[in-house]
Amino acid sequence: MVRLHHDTPAEAGENAPSMRGNAPPVREIALKALHRTETRDVLPRDALNALFRRYGYSARDRAFATELVYGTIRWRRRLDWTLGRLLRGKPESLTPWIRLILHMGLYQLMKMDQVPAAAATHESVQLAKRYGHEGTVRLTNAVLRTAIRQRERLSRPARGGDPVTDLGVTHSYPDWLAKRWIQRYGMEPTAALMEAGNRPPSLSVRVNTARSTPQDLAESLAPNGIQVEPGRWLDDFLIIRHAGDLHGLAAHESGLFQVQDESAGLAVRLLGPRAGETVVDLCCAPGGKTTYIAQIVGAGGKVIACDSSPHRLRRVEEHRQRMGLGQVRLVVMDGRSPGLEFKADRVLVDAPCSGLGTIARRPDLRWRRTAEDIGRLRGEQLALLEKGAGMVKPGGVLVYSTCTIEPEENEDVVAAFCSRHPGFRPDSPGDWPQELAGVMDGAGRIATLPPVHGVDGSFAVRLRNTG
Repeated sequence: MVRLHHDTPAEAGENAPSMRGNAPPVREIALKALHRTETRDVLPRDALNALFRRYGYSARDRAFATELVYGTIRWRRRLDWTLGRLLRGKPESLTPWIRLILHMGLYQLMKMDQVPAAAATHESVQLAKRYGHEGTVRLTNAVLRTAIRQRERLSRPARGGDPVTDLGVTHSYPDWLAKRWIQRYGMEPTAALMEAGNRPPSLSVRVNTARSTPQDLAESLAPNGIQVEPGRWLDDFLIIRHAGDLHGLAAHESGLFQVQDESAGLAVRLLGPRAGETVVDLCCAPGGKTTYIAQIVGAGGKVIACDSSPHRLRRVEEHRQRMGLGQVRLVVMDGRSPGLEFKADRVLVDAPCSGLGTIARRPDLRWRRTAEDIGRLRGEQLALLEKGAGMVKPGGVLVYSTCTIEPEENEDVVAAFCSRHPGFRPDSPGDWPQELAGVMDGAGRIATLPPVHGVDGSFAVRLRNTG
């Protein structure tokens, strides 16, 4: 055990001069991003991007900092548990800077095999000199050296007696979420779901079929060293292997593809837009589903894309212009407010939700969300679904979709809607798109789980206006 030092003189802080010229070392950038995320309630992506814009870093350094930040956040509970086994005191008594430095060091030792243990320890000690004092420097060095010696013991699953807590600590999830999933799925499926949420998410792109084909896009990406595989479920998606930042590629600038998870594409395919139709997309930002719908309806169709935020709609407009999709009309409007009176062949309600199906991409969600958040948006979700229903022509289609796997936000909302609107009924099996059979349940709903389907967790149901 390493004894804690409680004397804490003034620390260097975020505004102190960097250790190396004007651009801090990449680990210091990761530390600053983590500190902003934890103390200012800033999203990790935004914290990193702000620092990347301020300083020039190579793609390799940006990738390293991103993995370090996201991994440290993802494994925060496990790292705190590990730290508690190495200290003669509680990790909470450490200053945020030193605790984050130790978390980063432990993450490199336990999860980043490509980082030499000596480098992880040395760089952590340098940061402790910068953001602590002599006592915390010695503490950092001693803790990480002990962790190296005890790495095998510290890597074992937690065994404390309470199965919920043990599973939560082992896979680094909060107890409330572990308990929910165990009650719904059972112990082993929950462990598999947690493991999937801790793996780096797959990267996929949707081919802009108005300008390219999957084969042509694959050939255009090959000279950049980018390997692709066919999508798991959809024939106009490609899974990207061994790629860096795709947004700077000429193929992206030319609008040949859109970075998008296949789960988002599944909801659009369930919607089933056809050439020449009019489709409304409520809550459309950032525009991935909107542009997919526009590709399918073609130049003779129309897509009404609605969002309450002009700022978010600007992102949709950027995607629309880049991909050459002039059939999209943007509307700044809250989908719940009166005055949206379009009648459409199909309406997509991609409702705001807890996002718990995307934990692999957003590891901070497991710490940001609480049990009380589940169902908190139910009223808004139901109101949006009812607003969307009012825009569907007789015989038309209404799809409700989310990126969560929680029943209160999915099945319960749809059940409440259908009880109020008996004229909307789930489509019969004969009307389901055949390519979606592998992701649909017996009730005609898309319900993807990462360990089962290899995409983000999502939900979608297709209702027909029989009135």
